Amino acid sequence: MRFDYLNLRAFGHFTDYELLFDPSKNFHILYGPNEAGKSTTLRSITHFLYGFPQKTNDAFLHGNSKLRIEGQLRNSKGEAVQFIRRKGRKDTVLDLDGNPIPEKTVAAFLHDIPESQFLNMFALDHVRLREGGESLLQSGGSAGESFFSAASGINVLRSILENFEKQAGALYKKTGSVPELNKLLKREKELTKKINEQQLKVRSWNDFEERYREAEKEINTTIERMKTLRSKKEQLQRVKWILPKIAKREDLKQKLAALGTVPDLPEDISDVRMAAENKWNAAKASKEKIEQQLAEIEAEIKQISIPEKILEQAETIHALYREVQAYQNHEKALPELEGKKQQLEAQLISAMKEIDPARAALENIDDYRLTSVKKEMIRGLCKEKPLLDQKYETLQRESEKSEKELAQKLEELAAMPDLPGAGELEALLNQVNRAGNLEDALKELYADCRQKEQQIEEEIRLLPLWDGGAEELVKLPVPVLAETVKRFEKEEDGLRRELELVQSKIRQLEEEIEASEERIRKLDSLAEIPSEEKLLAARAVRDTGWRLIRAKLETGKWNERLEEYTKGKPIESLYETHVRDADRIADTLRMEAEKVGEKNKLLADIEKCREKIDALKAEKSRLEESLQAWKAEWHKLWAPAQITPLSPAEMREWLQKHAQIKGLVQEYEKTLGKIRELENSRNRSRNALSAVLKAFTEVSESQPLVELVSLAEKQLKQIRGHASKKDSLEAAIQGLKVKVEENAAEKTDVEKKRAEWFGQWVRAVEGTAIAKDAPPTVAETLLGQYETCARIYDAFKQAEKEQLSISKQMELFEEKVQHMLQDANLGFNGENAGMAVAEMYRILQKAQQDEVELKNCKRQLDNLLRQKKEEADAMEEAAAVLKGLFHQAGCGSIEELKQIEKTFLKKKEYETGIQQIEAEILDAGGGRSLQELVDEAARIDTDRIDADLDETERELEQLELVRSQVEQEYGAVKKEYEKKSRGQILQQSKPSRKRKAYMRKLQA
Repeated sequence: MRFDYLNLRAFGHFTDYELLFDPSKNFHILYGPNEAGKSTTLRSITHFLYGFPQKTNDAFLHGNSKLRIEGQLRNSKGEAVQFIRRKGRKDTVLDLDGNPIPEKTVAAFLHDIPESQFLNMFALDHVRLREGGESLLQSGGSAGESFFSAASGINVLRSILENFEKQAGALYKKTGSVPELNKLLKREKELTKKINEQQLKVRSWNDFEERYREAEKEINTTIERMKTLRSKKEQLQRVKWILPKIAKREDLKQKLAALGTVPDLPEDISDVRMAAENKWNAAKASKEKIEQQLAEIEAEIKQISIPEKILEQAETIHALYREVQAYQNHEKALPELEGKKQQLEAQLISAMKEIDPARAALENIDDYRLTSVKKEMIRGLCKEKPLLDQKYETLQRESEKSEKELAQKLEELAAMPDLPGAGELEALLNQVNRAGNLEDALKELYADCRQKEQQIEEEIRLLPLWDGGAEELVKLPVPVLAETVKRFEKEEDGLRRELELVQSKIRQLEEEIEASEERIRKLDSLAEIPSEEKLLAARAVRDTGWRLIRAKLETGKWNERLEEYTKGKPIESLYETHVRDADRIADTLRMEAEKVGEKNKLLADIEKCREKIDALKAEKSRLEESLQAWKAEWHKLWAPAQITPLSPAEMREWLQKHAQIKGLVQEYEKTLGKIRELENSRNRSRNALSAVLKAFTEVSESQPLVELVSLAEKQLKQIRGHASKKDSLEAAIQGLKVKVEENAAEKTDVEKKRAEWFGQWVRAVEGTAIAKDAPPTVAETLLGQYETCARIYDAFKQAEKEQLSISKQMELFEEKVQHMLQDANLGFNGENAGMAVAEMYRILQKAQQDEVELKNCKRQLDNLLRQKKEEADAMEEAAAVLKGLFHQAGCGSIEELKQIEKTFLKKKEYETGIQQIEAEILDAGGGRSLQELVDEAARIDTDRIDADLDETERELEQLELVRSQVEQEYGAVKKEYEKKSRGQILQQSKPSRKRKAYMRKLQA
């Protein structure tokens, strides 16, 4: 969990103090001078997470109900919760809008860490560190035992306890709770802790209580003084703020009095007066403008004149106007059609003369029309004749060419020689080719063999522990199983690890001995610490002197050992010296009990370490012997190979290389076998191929196989080429014979078709101007002339028909125009009908526009009359309003009204200003009346108000520092006082008596 930010909205002396924590950093330091608020911030974190305590010292600036701390937590999953903590009994966790949030939402981010654990782990301050030290002393743990041993001088406490634990195993169990001794010890520890908590001397208690009362009195005095100063500061600030407003209020009251008596007018007098005045002026100007517009429109109406007859014929005029364009087009088309007719007639006579000049006339046009069947028959025969002639000529040329080629092929076939068969040669050559290129394969094997041989030599050269050849190396009796080598390697690793561990422990113990001896030397350098043996020796010397003196007192004679003891010195002074020496050593042991205990513990630790070192050295010797035995067994494993082995890891790699070399040797031998097989196959193929080729050409016995194969392929190619050429000639001869026969048959068929065509041609041209012996091209030309005559005559008749239709349409249009002119009482004196219609259409449009304009003018006239009446009404209303204002103000003109209005507005301005100032003064008065605030301001010396404020603030700042320091000290003292004052001093003896009773039971 981490904090994204923390905002002390209202806590301690902080207000809206925000701490932002960089999300990219995981460690933040908050620092500042003394009394800056570090301890307050630390408390705010605990209160934010677990809630405010019932009583808090952080509500001196903000009340308990106003305390607020805001922040945002984020867990390791990236989830965040943002909330505000307030002081209260329920619903203390709020969202930013003030709505309650369940407490478990925050607890989920704390992972069930209680507040006490959080304080001890993450919120340590001076007080908690001191309490932790006291708890350590009271915990009864090993630390307390060490402190007790050092303070009491009983330096053998640990050995006694160890012996006690061994002997009382059945009576006491370290982790048990059922045995009686466990119960007694537990109760004794509880009572000891209780005694330590309650034990307090009376004099110390009185001093502590007096210090508590003085701190309480001091903080109360400081707080009361701060309250007084704050009240004074607030009063000075209030008066400083109010003084300018009081002065301004008096000024406004004087100005108001100077205005004298002012009549009461409406609040919005200016707006009402200006609105009425503007309304009257605007209505007057608008009325004058409307009257001018009325005169203009009436003049326009008088100028408009509309012909009613034209409007009644509007539909007829529109219909005729739509037909004007067609009428004009017809006028242009009639002369063109007449010229076209004459031109077509001349063309027709000319075409008829080209066919038959004697009968060239329009009445004989039917003689120049051929049926479609006749025309198509003539055209088909014209197209068929050239095709038949062309086919006949083509067949004639092909027959002559084929007969000539046939004679040439027969001569070539007769000239070709006969060659022996190539079946045996071809079969043998296929067999050799299936075997592959033996020479190339042998070359590759020779190269591979040389490479393997070099590789084997290089691997053997790099193999350690071996100087022999490959054959001896392959046969060398080495360990076959890799697991055997791995077992030896594992055993060696285990022994060496154990040996290294033992050596490491020995070094560690020696370092501990050295550290203990160094600590003893430091203790001795601080002060000479005598041993128990030295104390016993000093006491023995002292007791010897005492026994001599006692014997002298009892018997009256000195003992015979006196000389040995005194060595000639006075016994009284010597005895005193020995007594002082023994007492000094005992005092030293008592005063340096802690150091004595530590030194004795260090000496005991040194002795234990030395005992452990002896045991470890014995273990080291055993491991070294095991390692030597392993080494002998390892060398024995390699003895058959006469090799002094290296480490198992190295020999395992050596075996891998040995296996690789062995594999290379095996591959080398396989390659040699392949070479021998290929050489035998090559010799067999060369002998067989040489024997067969002798039947075709001369062959040498020493020729290699490659040359023989090439020679055989060349010879086989020649034989196949000769056979292929002969087969081609025979096939060509046969094809030419068939072609000659087919051409003769086709010529006969074409001649028959030419005779049939002539008969059809005679029948087709019968009854026309085409002669029987006319060529097809001439016949096609004449046929085109026939069609031209028919086409020109059809065009002539069509033009004649269009001319008649247009004439009828023009006559009908002219009749309609004449009727319309008669109905409209118009005459155009024999003008063109189209022009007459266009002029009537223009007159109609002008009449329609004038009619629309007249309607618009009448409509505008009505609107202007209505507006004129409205403006007159508006002038009357505005005049009535102004008259009412004159009456209220007691005046009779606009200028007088404006002057009174100005005075009235100043009066309202002064009154509003006075009311606003009085409201502001009351808001700042804290419930005081206006007069009380004015009197308060009058009592303050205005010239010293700033100096008094500065002095008050400075004194408050000093008291704030004092208060913070006193509160922290008082808080610590108060907590300790409340803790120790729960019990009574007189009742502290009861736990002590119970503890003594339990101690007697334990000692028994």
